[in-house]
Amino acid sequence: MSILLTQCKDDDTNIFRAYVEGKFTYSDGVFLENPIHLVVDNKIIAETYPKESGSFVLAGPYSKGAYKLQLKNFKIKSFSTETAGCKISADSLSIEIPDGVTYVIFNDITLK
Repeated sequence: MSILLTQCKDDDTNIFRAYVEGKFTYSDGVFLENPIHLVVDNKIIAETYPKESGSFVLAGPYSKGAYKLQLKNFKIKSFSTETAGCKISADSLSIEIPDGVTYVIFNDITLK
């Protein structure tokens, strides 16, 4: 007879997920070839490519602090969401998401 013991790590109970979804309005098809990232403390926690429709979904590990929905080569002109506190970064390459927000839906993100 064999007995299999499993144990959960104590620190796993404090790990949450950041979940961001939305849709981009873009005019340049090259946009579809560039990844979209979720970034916390300059570390990429999630990456995806937008679908042809401009829609995307990202999810990654999150514990605390502000994080960003970040683009590489395209600047953000405007966005709409019901989540309070989100703002476009000074360089217009990302949307800053405030500490404690783990689920965001962007109805539309318009690129410059």
